[in-house]
Amino acid sequence: MRWIVTGMNGTVAPRLAAALRARGEKVLAWDRARVPPGDEGAMRAFVDESAAGGICHLAMGAPEWAASMARLCAERGMPYLFTSSVSVFAATQRGPLGVEVVPEASDDYGRYKQECERQVAAAHPEAIIARLGWQIGDAPGSNTMTDYLTRAAADGAGRVEASTRWIPSSCFLDDTAAALVHLLDRGEGGLFQVEGNPDGLSLNEIATRLAGRLEAGWDVIPTDDVVMDNRMLDPRVPVRSLSERLSRLTGS
Repeated sequence: MRWIVTGMNGTVAPRLAAALRARGEKVLAWDRARVPPGDEGAMRAFVDESAAGGICHLAMGAPEWAASMARLCAERGMPYLFTSSVSVFAATQRGPLGVEVVPEASDDYGRYKQECERQVAAAHPEAIIARLGWQIGDAPGSNTMTDYLTRAAADGAGRVEASTRWIPSSCFLDDTAAALVHLLDRGEGGLFQVEGNPDGLSLNEIATRLAGRLEAGWDVIPTDDVVMDNRMLDPRVPVRSLSERLSRLTGS
């Protein structure tokens, strides 16, 4: 199988591409400089010339781009995966949040992702729409919780303030990639949610355990300044839990 993957300069797409390649599948990165998202003719030509069997759209871009890609796949009977975000839910919506819960996005990013979901579903009813939470990397870099905590420690002279009352939707990057591959293999369209924190670890607990795992030396300070639970719920998507991942100070 040959896949077109967008967002290869981002956080999740490279891990998904690595997971697909590890299975012997081919991955073609979308080059926006060569194939502009707004040029539908060039997009169609690229998809056809690539002989791809499906598209995984993980890049940021206008909702119209996501919808155009979905429409291309629908016309060709190809699978289409679009990654959305837990940010479609408002901070006031208390988790765990099932797929039946109507999102009430309260910021620009959440509203953007919600509009993407709407347009993708309209363009390709069999599209796979996967909502993702805050990603955890194995090292600082990119837009992950690990990078956030590392920068917070640098700014705070080694101290990291983390709320005991914030239960984040979160997942390790490799586990997210594995869950997305599972959804592609499942071959069923619809809305799915990828959640690695079903046990409800607080940001303070995660930061403390992650500091030990990474031997980061952070001084994690408990606070109660953020009160939020945006965990998602979807038993159809198997994901290795943070509780298991962080049960030991080191190792996997």
